[in-house]
Amino acid sequence: MKAAIAKTKNVMMAFDAYQSCVEACDAGSPALAMFTGEAGLGKTTAGGFLFSQADGVLVRCLRSDTLGTFLERLAQDLGLDRRQRRADMLNFIVHELVLQNKPVFIDEADYIADRTDVLETIRDIYDIANVPIILIGYAALPRKVKRLPQLFSRIAQHVEFQPADSEDIRIMASALVTECQIDIDLLEELLATSKGSFRRIHTGLDNIEKFARSNGIKQVSAAHWGEQSFFPVVR
Repeated sequence: MKAAIAKTKNVMMAFDAYQSCVEACDAGSPALAMFTGEAGLGKTTAGGFLFSQADGVLVRCLRSDTLGTFLERLAQDLGLDRRQRRADMLNFIVHELVLQNKPVFIDEADYIADRTDVLETIRDIYDIANVPIILIGYAALPRKVKRLPQLFSRIAQHVEFQPADSEDIRIMASALVTECQIDIDLLEELLATSKGSFRRIHTGLDNIEKFARSNGIKQVSAAHWGEQSFFPVVR
């Protein structure tokens, strides 16, 4: 499997939303975004792709996060080499974001969405640094953020990630599979079995490619694949 990003509809919508945030930020308009959806729909993949393209800052929240630990990791990602007081870390973060003009991607934002102090600090960082900030999380994230109107009113873009469809799985197969061609009938079987989960489709495509390699097949159909599972079987 090729290490690449398949430009599915979710990825392209996320890219467009991010570009809109950059333009809004330049114009002094609200420039926060949310990428939300169920597990396996490619939110983190899209966020990671945009983070690398924009040379931004990517912070993954943890369930155990406090305001202090969140600020510490964000400051470290920006170059701080030692722990400081919260106020000093916040000043450092704002200064470096202004200086480096880096967008901030906050993954697994659900973990901090119930912490008003963290959300209010994110709003402070956004207001002072004036850089795009993208919150990435599950479908319930907008409802949680909405409890803080001062932050929610600054959300300019919201991408709700959708399950893969026939077009998406063809795009993924074309972009990621290098050692064989996969017939449409087998792709449709994988799509149905995966229930549109991009993560499981990726696993299935990888297993089909390994099957083709081990059997010396250059074009794999549903008949070739037979009744075997696309995914590891848990016993």
